[in-house]
Amino acid sequence: MAARLMTQKRSALTVWAGNADCHQTITSAIAVANDGDVISIRPGVYAESVVIDRSVTLSGTGNVDDVRIEATVAPAITCTVGDARISGITIQRSDGDVAIDVGSGSLSMDECVVEASADVAIVVRSDTRLTAHSVRIGNESGAGVLVYDGGVAEITESTLREISTTALVVRGASSAQFIDCDIDDVQGGFLVADGARLTITRGRVSRAQQSMVTVETGGTVDITGTSFSSGAGIGILATTGAKAALADVDMDGLGAQSIVGVGDSTISLSRVEIVHSGAHALQLADQAKASVKDCRFSDVTHDAVVVTGTARLELSDSTVERVHGTGVLVLDDATAVLENVQIADAEETGACARDRAELTVDAGAIQRCLVGAAWHDEARGMLRATTLAEQEHEDLHLGEHVDVEVVTRAEADGDDAAAGRAADSAQRFGVLADGTDTATTPVRERSELDGLLAELDSLVGLDSVKRQVETLVRMHQMAERRAEAGLPSPPISRHLVFAGSPGTGKTTVARLYGRILAALGVVRTGQLIEVARPDLVAAVIGGTAIKTTEMFNKALGGVLFIDEAYALSKDSGSSNDFGGEAIDTLVKLMEDHRDDVVVIVAGYTNDMRSFMVANPGLSSRFSRTIEFADYSSAEMVTIVEGLCSANHYSLEFETVAELHNYFTDLPRDETFGNGRTARKVFEEMLGRQAYRLGSSDEIDALTLTRLIPDDLGPLPGSSIGAGVGRVDDVRVEQLLGTLRELVGLDGVKAEVEGMVDLLASARRRQAAGLPAPSLSRHLIFAGPPGTGKTTVARLYGSLLTALGVLAQGQVTEVSRADLVGEYVGHTARRTTEAFNRARGGVLFIDEAYTLSSASGGGNDFGKESVDTLVKLMEDHRDEVVVIAAGYEREMDRFLETNPGLDSRFSHRVSFANYTPDELVTIVNQHAMQSGYECTGPTVAALRGHFTAVEKGPAFGNGRYARQVMEAAIANHARRTRSLQNPTMDDLVLLLPEDVPRPADIGARVG
Repeated sequence: MAARLMTQKRSALTVWAGNADCHQTITSAIAVANDGDVISIRPGVYAESVVIDRSVTLSGTGNVDDVRIEATVAPAITCTVGDARISGITIQRSDGDVAIDVGSGSLSMDECVVEASADVAIVVRSDTRLTAHSVRIGNESGAGVLVYDGGVAEITESTLREISTTALVVRGASSAQFIDCDIDDVQGGFLVADGARLTITRGRVSRAQQSMVTVETGGTVDITGTSFSSGAGIGILATTGAKAALADVDMDGLGAQSIVGVGDSTISLSRVEIVHSGAHALQLADQAKASVKDCRFSDVTHDAVVVTGTARLELSDSTVERVHGTGVLVLDDATAVLENVQIADAEETGACARDRAELTVDAGAIQRCLVGAAWHDEARGMLRATTLAEQEHEDLHLGEHVDVEVVTRAEADGDDAAAGRAADSAQRFGVLADGTDTATTPVRERSELDGLLAELDSLVGLDSVKRQVETLVRMHQMAERRAEAGLPSPPISRHLVFAGSPGTGKTTVARLYGRILAALGVVRTGQLIEVARPDLVAAVIGGTAIKTTEMFNKALGGVLFIDEAYALSKDSGSSNDFGGEAIDTLVKLMEDHRDDVVVIVAGYTNDMRSFMVANPGLSSRFSRTIEFADYSSAEMVTIVEGLCSANHYSLEFETVAELHNYFTDLPRDETFGNGRTARKVFEEMLGRQAYRLGSSDEIDALTLTRLIPDDLGPLPGSSIGAGVGRVDDVRVEQLLGTLRELVGLDGVKAEVEGMVDLLASARRRQAAGLPAPSLSRHLIFAGPPGTGKTTVARLYGSLLTALGVLAQGQVTEVSRADLVGEYVGHTARRTTEAFNRARGGVLFIDEAYTLSSASGGGNDFGKESVDTLVKLMEDHRDEVVVIAAGYEREMDRFLETNPGLDSRFSHRVSFANYTPDELVTIVNQHAMQSGYECTGPTVAALRGHFTAVEKGPAFGNGRYARQVMEAAIANHARRTRSLQNPTMDDLVLLLPEDVPRPADIGARVG
């Protein structure tokens, strides 16, 4: 029996694996401990799930990394007692839902590390409390800390880093304090919802991919003395019923809006400084309200402050400066009151009201803008005691129908002499009573540049693209003005990446951009030279550089547009990498002619990311990416309407409605052509109209122009069932042959071939006029990792296409992170988007059980994804095959999440662990592909390795075999490094001594 060290008030127990005089496990020590005891844990790895059911302290000895609790099948720590403490321990959970579960009572953590690969690192449940001091929390698969349903958390001097979803979530009647802590490299920072409250004091938040703070559905956040920097998304997002108060806060370098209020949210800002905002510094919409005092917004890429809907802004004692747009823009029926606000150096208007908005500008100053203050349309408001000076165009503009009171500073101060001149005060500001401009600066005539920008604006959709191009234009204009003023011109990225799907107008915008640059004088001629890989890459060494240089020289003075530029890097790494030679030549030419050409590279978003890493010089030369989004259904209809108008056709009202439904239901996979698809639909409608009217003898002109719903054909064949498309028997046999060649998986192969036979039989019965049996096409792939589930899913999608069951057969691979959002409504949208990408093919959900890991919670976004998925599978039952993959036991839990899942996934394919001989075969195959061979003794050593290694739930199977092969190759390299004249056998043969031990690659012996 392990010794107990008695003290006056409590005992100390020791846990030391391997020492017979001590407890071997933490669980055994807790079992005999009394309340108040201290359990001292000596260095070691303790593979157990610890349940703390009495008020004890777990204290690690030595460094925090020396004592590790590692769990895989249950939470590493579960607290079920009123007062538990942990210090100096690393807690790891490699799979599952929670690493640390505060189920009841209170848990205090001090100087600990949490390393999770789970849905949530720490959960604080109803009426429990977490106190964490100097704790490091990471989670590569999910959220950091979740506090809900009355839980309380106080986190001080801690770090949440490398969190794959949201760092800290507070929901329900819960509260959390976050003091002197850092959040870095996360997907989202904070989520506060459903009446929860969060206080952030002296925090630092950086490198978040989505919103740094999201407050919604009655949540409240108070932020003091905190900095937000280098985020790709929104800084603070307040939605319906939310309240956000910020004081002494700095925000620098955010990629999207810095602060956004929507719904009926309320925002209070005091001493907030926002610089280098990638979009609006402050945006209010719907019925949002904001009170802003003593703040500074500067170096804003877009309009600095935007107020829309019926939102209300009170902005006082603040500064807005250096804005690539309008300083304060008020639209719709919104209201903004500016008191003692300084607005300077806005490229457009300093303060502007449009539509029916109300804008009051009281005191302060507006200077060095294009226009000082402006009211358009039916806007109303007041300009009182405000200094307007040094505008480029005019100080004040009042539209014909506005209702604005103008009071000069002298009149506001009660100057009697000035009061006598009140009647002509508007004229002194450069505007007559009827709105006629009398300013000395002449109105600019419509120039070629204006016409090109108008042409750009007339394109359907592409709002973000238009905004970015206009921003680039204004940056060039501003650089010219700075040069005229004797100031140095700022660096401006000339070369661009156009990323997006085909048919989204990339080439059209590129042509316009070249002409715009020529109108600005940035390039000499503005011609567009369009090229693709065949125009740049030759088939012989040296020819590529010649072809690339020739095309580049044609573009001098204009724009070189490289479509599908990623194709240049497709063969990167081969011995004859002529695409890489084109990239290298291009990079050098861009440097040699940096001022005489603009290069635009275009292609799919993901492929362009790969292209940008093909050469170290590309990322520095292409520092700006313009994203071309897919057209919405409404925009597709608009394109068809434009084609009709250009060709003297008209759409009936009912046709427009049917067309919208058609584009909504049209599968959007990687082959979706956007504008090209719209044109194809238009041309097919003309063909059907011609066929419909072909047999009529007398047709009037009106009938010839009308397109009716009957002219709109059916959706492309994308339904799932026997007899949909043509069967390619040769391709079916090829794919089945590929399946049979896979190592092992005998049971899987039999299951898949059986399903193929059932589908073929159903087709033959249907062709014979017999009813086809109801077939379950959605599958569960259950088994451990690395057993080929993804590979088989891809083959299955291709087989269904070859059988004529699927239209495209593409496999869209997703996981929880692709389906589950961070706030109410976000998950349904993300799940629907992923489902739509898979239409006509296969949706493969890896580790699908993670969607049910939080089942039972009141705000279970994983459950929301499952519910959305079930509905989509019903609504589009003939368009998508869904394969859900994961561990056997966890997939049973997944099917219990929603009653509709079990009926939709009625067929299960089980994947077993590979046998040692199969793992040896996999190593042999990978070795041969890499130019190595295994001797007979080496094969025996490999078999011994795989027989000895422990095959627990997390065993990697094929992935582990690749690890063994790579380690063997590394050992071979070390062994042969000192050979002076190695033979061919020395270079290619892997010997038994090259085979690593299980411990060498982190595996255990079973």
